[in-house]
Amino acid sequence: MKLGWIRAALAAAVATVALSLVATPAWAHNALRSSSPADGEQLAAPPRQVVLEFRERLDPKFTVVAITGPGGPVTGEPVGVDGVRAVQPLPATLPDGRYTVAYRVVSVDGHPVQGQLSFTVAAPAAAPSPTPVSPIAATAQAPVAVGAAGKAAGGTSGGSSTAAWSAAGLAAVALAAGAGWWAVRRARTGRS
Repeated sequence: MKLGWIRAALAAAVATVALSLVATPAWAHNALRSSSPADGEQLAAPPRQVVLEFRERLDPKFTVVAITGPGGPVTGEPVGVDGVRAVQPLPATLPDGRYTVAYRVVSVDGHPVQGQLSFTVAAPAAAPSPTPVSPIAATAQAPVAVGAAGKAAGGTSGGSSTAAWSAAGLAAVALAAGAGWWAVRRARTGRS
């Protein structure tokens, strides 16, 4: 009877390992890691291209990037795919205004992933004439970093949740396998 319990525990550990290896690709939905221009970025001059970087390799057949500006769809060369990067070249001249970049890619597991971001092109306004500031007021103000770079530096990665669950799953599998090994070893040495 004791040996039957040990075999059941060992079979459960093996099943857990097998299921964790099979289930892992279902967690592998692709996601946007970064973009240039960044989401919400305000540019003084139009960019030459839009670059989208994803977590996983892209398939050119299933990668679509569409850009819409103040005058409607922005047309140009087709999107280029290089590994995890999608590069959409832009026309040499773009009018000032807000641009929306919509993308759709397919994950390794076959799930479509889509999203959008925006950026604004605006010629710099004429600088206002400086107003005199008292020395006391000038020393009381400290510089503050804001914008896309500050958001990226202080933000969190969307991939940390998946990585944490993967690590927890692997730890559970290792624990189950260790417990199974320990139970078999105890049974062989004749201890209860």
